[in-house]
Amino acid sequence: MITIWRTILFLLVGVAIALPLNWRAMALDKPAGPVVLTITGAIGETNRPPFDDFEDGFFKFHERRFDKAVAFDLAMLEALGLHEVSISYAEWPRPFRFEGPWLKDVLAAVGAKPTSVSILALDGFASELKAVDLDAYDWIVALKRDGRYLDIGQRGPLWIVYARRDGKAYTAEDEQRWPWASFLIEVK
Repeated sequence: MITIWRTILFLLVGVAIALPLNWRAMALDKPAGPVVLTITGAIGETNRPPFDDFEDGFFKFHERRFDKAVAFDLAMLEALGLHEVSISYAEWPRPFRFEGPWLKDVLAAVGAKPTSVSILALDGFASELKAVDLDAYDWIVALKRDGRYLDIGQRGPLWIVYARRDGKAYTAEDEQRWPWASFLIEVK
């Protein structure tokens, strides 16, 4: 009888250990849909080939080359868990609700421990964030705004925003740190 319970306990512990490993492997499968985010730089994982001068024309246009990278489609990002952040900024017509995975979870999925990151938008705008900035706020890789996926032309495919933990009103400086139309994160 004790042997059966020991076996069951051993199996449960094995499953508990294996689940996070399987989740991580699933998150880094090759994308099935269109890629909306690529992460390069100081990462421990990869799921796509290095920069190719012909295939990666948009990265070439932005003068970004890399040896290893991880590509995410929407389903892969959603698999990391959707969280919500509500932002009420005086310059916007109304408050908005953003949904997406936490940036820290996206970075953990690629094996990154950044000292800083550079987030690049489609138009070439880049936002540089140091580790202290990443730790100071609840950053979210927003896929949706008010329940709808962000389209290109409507600040998509991704909008990197954060919730303030101190409860203070959002400022123009906050908004300047939120790169919309984001598609590339370089980990340093």
